[in-house]
Amino acid sequence: MSPFAQPASGGADRPAGGPGHAENIEYRVAHLHDRLAAEELAELGVRAEVRAGSVVVTGTVPSAECREALLRTVHEELAGLAVHTDVLVAETASPDHAEDLP
Repeated sequence: MSPFAQPASGGADRPAGGPGHAENIEYRVAHLHDRLAAEELAELGVRAEVRAGSVVVTGTVPSAECREALLRTVHEELAGLAVHTDVLVAETASPDHAEDLP
């Protein structure tokens, strides 16, 4: 067995706070990044980082529908982890008044 091989259980046999816990979170966050880039969302402007044992997801998406799809994917991929999200929807509406220039 390669020293880099993962056990078939994906590390689930390790205790939650055990030595492999941080690596498991990092692996899951990396897999989330892969899904966000590869699936229909194709969201590259969203970041997910591990901070103090929880995951913080930040960024801006083009619509409320994209935000909902993103949050659904995040919760699927990171189920069981503490996740904090700060994902904003970009304002894409045209201005309702003319801009006054000096």
